Amino acid sequence: MTASHDKRDFFDGIVPQWILDTEERSARLAEIFIEYELPTSGPVLDIGSGVGILLPYLSDNGSTFVAEIEISMEMLRMARVQHRTLKDVCFMQSDAHNLPFASASFTTAHCFSVYPHFDAPELALREIRRCLRPGGILCILHLMGHEELNELHREAGRAVESDILPPVDDLARTIAQQGFAVTRSVERSDLYLLLATRM
Repeated sequence: MTASHDKRDFFDGIVPQWILDTEERSARLAEIFIEYELPTSGPVLDIGSGVGILLPYLSDNGSTFVAEIEISMEMLRMARVQHRTLKDVCFMQSDAHNLPFASASFTTAHCFSVYPHFDAPELALREIRRCLRPGGILCILHLMGHEELNELHREAGRAVESDILPPVDDLARTIAQQGFAVTRSVERSDLYLLLATRM
């Protein structure tokens, strides 16, 4: 399963706005990575990587390799430009439903601002689990709660209006059913965080 052309076109089109918002989101991410000690052990799989906003926190914290996976070619193009000096980073057009990696290739998987956009969330979780090593960590992160994010998507246009983020406790149950042990879940109006270990 692959992402729809409508969704790819949507994300290609929001690159200019996404870049304008990068500074504020980066400041929040820096605080969250420190406060919650988010995982950075490599190799790292960054799914829905956008313009590479997580790279400063992943590539500078002991990660040996980072794979940036994104459906939008325009996002990838901008990511390559902005992070052209980084080593051991691979930029690939793909999505979480059919990851182009061998099983047990990664120690850490990050899904920042992407989970609601999976067309088949359980399939995506199975693929992420397949690519993680036993004991590997999955991090799902948003900078707002599910109600705030779902309202934002409803107003954003046809391509993403039905992309729903469930309450964090519901997602925790779904993830547990897919062979993960949830180690932390936090939700409030300005944060949605779930950490889980691959069993």
